Amino acid sequence: MKKRVNITIGILVSALFIYLAFRRVEPAEIVYSLRHINYFWVIPNMIIVLLTMVIRSYRWKYLLQPIREYDLGKLFPPVMIGFMANNILPVRLGEVVRAYSLGAKTNESRSSIFATVVIERIFDRLALLFMFWLVFLYIPVPQSIKKFGIFTFILNVIVIIALLVLKRKRDLLIKWTFRPLFFVPAKLRERIEYIVRKFSDGLLIFGEYRALGLIVLWSLVLWLVIALSNYFIFMAFGLYPNVAASFILLFFVAAAVMLPSAPGFVGVFQAGVIGAFALMNSINIIGYEVTWNDVQTLTLVAPAFGSAPIPGIGSLCEAVGLFGISKGQALSFSIVLWLSQYLPVTLIGLYYLKREHLSLKVANS
Repeated sequence: MKKRVNITIGILVSALFIYLAFRRVEPAEIVYSLRHINYFWVIPNMIIVLLTMVIRSYRWKYLLQPIREYDLGKLFPPVMIGFMANNILPVRLGEVVRAYSLGAKTNESRSSIFATVVIERIFDRLALLFMFWLVFLYIPVPQSIKKFGIFTFILNVIVIIALLVLKRKRDLLIKWTFRPLFFVPAKLRERIEYIVRKFSDGLLIFGEYRALGLIVLWSLVLWLVIALSNYFIFMAFGLYPNVAASFILLFFVAAAVMLPSAPGFVGVFQAGVIGAFALMNSINIIGYEVTWNDVQTLTLVAPAFGSAPIPGIGSLCEAVGLFGISKGQALSFSIVLWLSQYLPVTLIGLYYLKREHLSLKVANS
């Protein structure tokens, strides 16, 4: 029941953001933009997307060290399968699928492996927050964005503290948890206790300081590479902004995909990109020069506002992009960026799923 509710909420959220993303955007502008970009620059972006999966696999090796030593070749397929599953399954089940995939191949506890995935996500967010403050230290941004950064940092610190308490006081926490749950059947209690104990085994990395240092380093490298890879999509659209634009784009998308959504982060991803361009327009990081694309866009969208010349002026300026990049161009940008990340990961993930003789139905159950 809870799973169905989460799926429904995710679909509704995605539907809302898809509506907002396409509102006041002429389809002809999207078609025009997609036809006139330089797709050559999408290729290096897709290659780097796969490179980041190698980096993730290498970093995961250190997270798994207290459980077992793994070769990179054994970790790359589960990583690809997990991210592929995030693209086609609801409620981010890819994280569970990744743990299941590696556990099924090595007979290690799925709960212990899943704990390392949880820790990985924490390091991802902390690395992003570090870059967030480093970039926004030199760029004027609304106070609300800074408050969001502070809130996210506090939330991650709370999660880290909770995991540390679980690691050090596992038996005591289990005892306190089950004391008021005396009515739970013995077999179910034993199963839950087993999962919690195995999960806490995956937290042993907190005692490996050298490995933690390497994990921090590779987390920073990972997100630096991801941010810079976005610049190729800017180049595909004929844009050459300050490199800070790539980081702003990264932060907005990373924040957007934290929201509940349909599989593949459809809707929220596009909203994140459009929001990033709105900020870039407001701080003039893209530039205001009029291009032939802007002129063509004007001829495409102006008729839509012809019936209301005075009230439509502001909407027309937004649609054409007279104060920066138009909403339609930003939406087109989001589609290309999303596809460049979605397609290679999904296709290669499906290949490894078949090669490993696994089924998403089993992992999803």
